[in-house]
Amino acid sequence: MRHDRLLHTLGLLLVLSVAGAAAGAADDPLRTALQSRYADLKATMTARDVAALAAIFAPDFVSVDVSGHSKAANQVMADLNAMKPDPNKTSETTLISITAGDDAVTVEQRYDMKTVRAAADGKQHNMELVALSTDSWIKPAEVWLIRRTVTHELSVFDGGKLIMHKLKP
Repeated sequence: MRHDRLLHTLGLLLVLSVAGAAAGAADDPLRTALQSRYADLKATMTARDVAALAAIFAPDFVSVDVSGHSKAANQVMADLNAMKPDPNKTSETTLISITAGDDAVTVEQRYDMKTVRAAADGKQHNMELVALSTDSWIKPAEVWLIRRTVTHELSVFDGGKLIMHKLKP
């Protein structure tokens, strides 16, 4: 049960901590626009601004974690409200590839989050979470909205040592 709880928490951190990173050509308008939306996501999550977050999610937004469990936007926002702020957390999202379709865009991304956690014995642990995900974005009006995020791979490190690795079934 503890392992499922850890996966749930790590999956939530992944969904709630997306951030834009300068990967690829800076003059690519689509990449620039999407990086801006990832930065908006990070800012709204950090500020715990549920209304602003709702404006970034498509009406049918779904997040699928590495275990295959799905959450709708309202569940993700409720989880955000329940989480404690982590002043030690830093994160970076690298846009690996962007594939444009007729009315949607698919982004393959790598998310890297680092933090420091105190163990039960009081010792500090340098934790790192690395995830590979596929995000689907749509643009029904003036701005891009994230419609779906699917995490395919999740690794957790403690002091640089791999303590968990999970692939989506």
